[in-house]
Amino acid sequence: MKPRFGRSFAGLAVAALLALLAWANPRIPLEQPVFRYLFVLDITQSMNTRDYHLDGLPADRLGFAKAAVRRAIAELPCGSEAGLGLFTTQTVELLFEPLEVCRHAGVIEDVLEHIDWRMAWAADSFIAQGLNAALRIVKKRDSGLRLVFLSDGQQTPDDPVRPELQVKPGEVQGLIVGTGDLKPVPVPRLDRENRPLGFWEKADILAPVTTTAYLDASADATHRRKNDGSLYLSWLHEAELKEFANTAGLGYLRLDAPETLSRALHDPGLGELRRVPTGIGWMLALGAWVLVLWPHIGPNLKARHVSG
Repeated sequence: MKPRFGRSFAGLAVAALLALLAWANPRIPLEQPVFRYLFVLDITQSMNTRDYHLDGLPADRLGFAKAAVRRAIAELPCGSEAGLGLFTTQTVELLFEPLEVCRHAGVIEDVLEHIDWRMAWAADSFIAQGLNAALRIVKKRDSGLRLVFLSDGQQTPDDPVRPELQVKPGEVQGLIVGTGDLKPVPVPRLDRENRPLGFWEKADILAPVTTTAYLDASADATHRRKNDGSLYLSWLHEAELKEFANTAGLGYLRLDAPETLSRALHDPGLGELRRVPTGIGWMLALGAWVLVLWPHIGPNLKARHVSG
């Protein structure tokens, strides 16, 4: 007498159990490389310059940089951490300390979405001081935290005496990420509602203005010198950024596509091995599929072996 339930039924039962467990996505502690980054975004007005030309992505530097950071964080393995900070004038302000990227994905995404140039608290842009501020923040924390400083390197106003970076080479690890194109282009002039009002001109930039006038692009002419009609141009100051990176012992990356940043941030030299809870749902799901398909595949493989 044949058994009421054969091996095929038993296989399907085990497959169903594995599928149910896969849906729950259990986690077990496994050792794997994880990464801890502090992303600092330059939000000065030169970052509004539109010199990116990839379909479906923001053309302005800040928007493009945010898209790259968003993708890079999303592709980091669970257990990794990401913090966000903003640079303008001479300082860096942290929006939040590094958070675990899987558990806090929604929070990180929401904060990134709402970053724009209107959050700037001053008009000037002193790259060396801003980088110094970012390096100090990272240096005060543990040695596993890496800096990712995204900027076009545009300094306004020009400073004939460049201050030295206050860090020894290699004391902080990470990347300076150059945003924008090498070709000079005009800087958009926007009002408080982000509506375009043309382009900034040299006279507007060179004149001393208050922070309020900086944010209000339609400010009264008393805040500005007489306009000479020449546009204020911006480009990626790559040579200066590379020099800063070399002095600080950081890597340099030119941001030409969002995936470029994600690939760079998976460099094993920037990570560390840790035991972190790792989802094994995909393994269980794969096992379930094998059990379901085996009754159909197994006999065919055996038949081929016999005929061969």
